[in-house]
This record gives sequence, C-alpha cells and structure tokens, in this order.
Amino acid sequence: MKRFIFRLFLPLLLAAVSSCTSVRNVANDMPCENLIIFYDPAAGNAALLEIAKSYGSEVIYIYQNINAIAVTVPAGRTVSAAKEYYGDVKGVLSVSEDRRLQLD
Repeated sequence: MKRFIFRLFLPLLLAAVSSCTSVRNVANDMPCENLIIFYDPAAGNAALLEIAKSYGSEVIYIYQNINAIAVTVPAGRTVSAAKEYYGDVKGVLSVSEDRRLQLD
C-alpha cells in the first residue's frame, strides 16, 4: 500500500519541483545608477522628495504598494556617496541599488 501511494504521488512531486521558478540577477553591460530608497511610512515621502530634488536626483518612480521611491544618482556623484547621503536622511530605512531580476 505504501508503494502504491509513493508511486501515485511521486509524479506530482516531480511536477511541482520542476515548475518552481528561480530568481537570478541579470548582469548588464551598463551599470545601473539608480537607487531604491525605503522610508518610514510615519515620516512620509514629502520631505524625502524635496531632499532628492535639492541633491540633484531625479525621482523616477514613487511606489504605491511599498514605502519607497526610485531616484537617479546625480551626475558627478558616485553610487556609494549617494547611498551614504540618503542613508543619513531622517526617516530613511534603507537604500539599495536598483537592479534587474529575471524569473526563470
């Protein structure tokens, strides 16, 4: 009986495992110089948008489902310097580099 159940569910298990997708980072020839800035919802994004504008960044996108914005790194500034700058802004939780991901 145990063998029968095993033989019955083995194809289902293999089908489930083979249908799983994986996420991988897709490398580009050009490095991406955009940042995703996550902020505290209590602080809001109004002040952060003004700070980004005064820093010289262009706001690319304001996310609606998560508390984050996407900005460019201004010309003449490095990604690491911009990450450090935005990381020190009050209400910012984290700053990460934008990247492309591909589902396999």
